This record gives sequence, structure tokens and C-alpha cells, in this order.
Amino acid sequence: MYLHIGNSRVVSLDDIVGMFNINLKNNQINTQFLENFPGGYISKNEEPACNTFIVTKDRVCYSPISPLTLQKRINKNVFSG
Repeated sequence: MYLHIGNSRVVSLDDIVGMFNINLKNNQINTQFLENFPGGYISKNEEPACNTFIVTKDRVCYSPISPLTLQKRINKNVFSG
């Protein structure tokens, strides 16, 4: 199954390691992780529109959708069939 994360992008549920509020990127360790992980860099132009960073097996994706809403979408997909 796939999760629509906004901006016409989808991520496989099997690839998702974690979803985090974008405010957590201000932590020094998270900042270092995001700077060094493929796809982890976020431009200053994108930052205001992002609410979530999603860590997958091979990249980091950014989403304008809140982590709570994304979790609700996952629950709806997984438990509805």
C-alpha cells in the first residue's frame, strides 16, 4: 500500500521508517541526520510549506501534511481492507 504525502507524491508504507514533526529538525542531532541523509536537505523556500519529514529506507521526504493526518491516512488504509 501507498501513502499520499501531498504535492502529488506517494510513499510505500513498507519503506516508511518514521514520520516526524518538522519542528524536531531544530534539534542538533536531527539536523545532522537530515543534512547527511540522501534527500534530507530542505531548501529555505520549501521549509515554510513543510509540516512533516518522513524517513524511508533510502531517503527523507518532506510533506505539507501534518504527521497526525498522515497517521490517520495510514490507519484508514491498513484497517479498512
